[in-house]
Order: sequence, then structure tokens, then C-alpha cells
Amino acid sequence: MKKNGLDGAIVTTPLEVFFFSGFHQDRTNLLITGKEVFAFLPKMFLEHFRETAPYIETAVYENIHHDTVAKIRSLKLRKVVFDPETETYTQGKFWLSQGLKERSGLVQSLRLIKEGEELENVRKACRIAAKTFGLIKPRIKAGVTEREIALEMEYMMQKMGASAKSFELIVAFGPNSALPHHETSARKLKKNEAVLLDFGCVYGRYCSDITRTFFYGKPDAEFLKVYGIVDKAQKAGVKCAKAGLPAVEVDKVCRDYIAERGYGQYFTHGTGHGVGLQIHEEPYLNTRTKSVLKTGMTVTVEPGVYLYGKFGVRIEDTVRITGSGAEVLTR
Repeated sequence: MKKNGLDGAIVTTPLEVFFFSGFHQDRTNLLITGKEVFAFLPKMFLEHFRETAPYIETAVYENIHHDTVAKIRSLKLRKVVFDPETETYTQGKFWLSQGLKERSGLVQSLRLIKEGEELENVRKACRIAAKTFGLIKPRIKAGVTEREIALEMEYMMQKMGASAKSFELIVAFGPNSALPHHETSARKLKKNEAVLLDFGCVYGRYCSDITRTFFYGKPDAEFLKVYGIVDKAQKAGVKCAKAGLPAVEVDKVCRDYIAERGYGQYFTHGTGHGVGLQIHEEPYLNTRTKSVLKTGMTVTVEPGVYLYGKFGVRIEDTVRITGSGAEVLTR
């Protein structure tokens, strides 16, 4: 806030309230100043919040928005901001009418770097996901449905300590694997088909993301060729990723490798994204990003090739960026 000449900032989303306090509930606002933090919450949350974040001053509100503004005025704070990307249209209009200013990405910029407990939670979520693949692969046989495998994977991850899946798991058999965001269905696996699993879990409110593709039965020459290209592209992307590198360069390395081998038009999405409290967050690794990788960022590297009506191949790992390279977490 000092760097941006701000007197205060309000935080209203449960994820960002959690980021600062360890408390995760809706109907809670934080007012952060240069010296203090104030929480406005319902009476039923009061003792729970005080136990979780004793360093934050609490107030039970009658009207959460009006009480927050009253505190801003009592403290004589002149330049207080809110993030328009996390507010509803109506809430944003109210904050503006009370003299607050818009400032996008202030909290998100703090969330870019994972360290301490944050990093350990991401690591744990990634380990659980990686172990799940080893357990589920032998169970994927002809006759099982995509939905059955998805449910079994979710159960496995929670049994190992995950609190939830980090997104709707993608289990895609045969031609369905050529749809990058296929909706898991009741389709049964047949002999000699591709299997694509895109999944992850939540541990300590932090996410993991991993994709594995394999062939059930005897793969033909085309699948082996495409798989080899995607595998090498993904490894090249992981190898080049390090602190100080523009994120677009990771995308370029993967995209160029695939394009040079004749499959560029079949790589139809970005190469990766940040992973943390949200499954998709900054920085993004695509052709349009302006982000530069920094030590402590956790991102995915996930190139893919999709041959509609036949099969698709995507290989994805969540990695931690360091000064000397990328540490693969999903193994």
C-alpha cells in the first residue's frame, strides 16, 4: 500500500480473507490499513474468527458495507481501494459512491509467490494427486465408465487427506480425449483406446493440477508419434522454466516444438497457468501473457495435441519456479 500511495484496502472474497487471516467464510470483510486490520463479520462467526486470527480487530456488523465505510471515515482514511474484479456490479457501485477507488490485482500480486505453509500445502496436494494416478491406472479396464473412474479418483484423494477435488475431474476415453475440456460421462472404455485423466485435489485450501494420457491396449503408430511429440514438448517447457524468464517463452518453447513437427494447429490452448488458492490464477503461460516468472510461483506446464474424432494427448505437471529451473511437484 505504501508503494501505491494507499491508506487502505478492503478485502471481501472468502479466498482472500483466508489468505490474510486463515478464516474462510462469506459475509466477512477485511479493512487493511498501513498499521492495522479490521474484520467485519456476523456475530455467529465472532469467536471462531478471534480464535483463528487473534491479531485482527473484530466488529460485529449491522450492515457490512455501511459499517466498513463508517470505519474508514472514523480513521480518516483518504485513499482506500477495492478490487473491481472480485466485486459484484452493485457492490462496486456502492464502494465508488462512498469515495473508494478501483485497484485490480493488489491482493492477487501477493498471492503469486507461494512460501512456507502455502508451498507445503501445494506440495501435499500435488503428491496426493500424483499418487492417485499410480493407484487408479491398474483399475482402468474395458467396461468401466468415465464417471466411475472419476468418482473413484475423488474418493482416493480424499482418503489420502484431500478436502475436495480442485475442479470437475476430466476422465476421457477414446475420441472424448480429443476434447480438451470434455465433460466426464457414462461412456465405457473399449479395448485399444486412449485414456486422458485431468485431475487434482485441494489440501489446506491449496490446489493441485495434473494430466496423464496413456493407451489402453496396443497403441497404433499415430498415437505413439503424437504422444512422443507432446511428451518432449512438455519436458522442454519444464526444462526452460525458471525465475526471470517471460512466461510467454515457456509457451513458445512448447508450441514451436509441436508446430515444427506438423501438429501446431492441433494445440488449441495455452501452455499453463498459476495454481494456488484457485485452480486457475496468475500467471498464465500463453501467447498473450506479459508476466515474468519469479521464484516461488507454482504453475502448470500442459501442452496438448487433439485430433478430433480420434484421440487427444495432454501431459501436465504442476511445477515450482526457482532461480535455477522448475521443480516438478506432481510426481
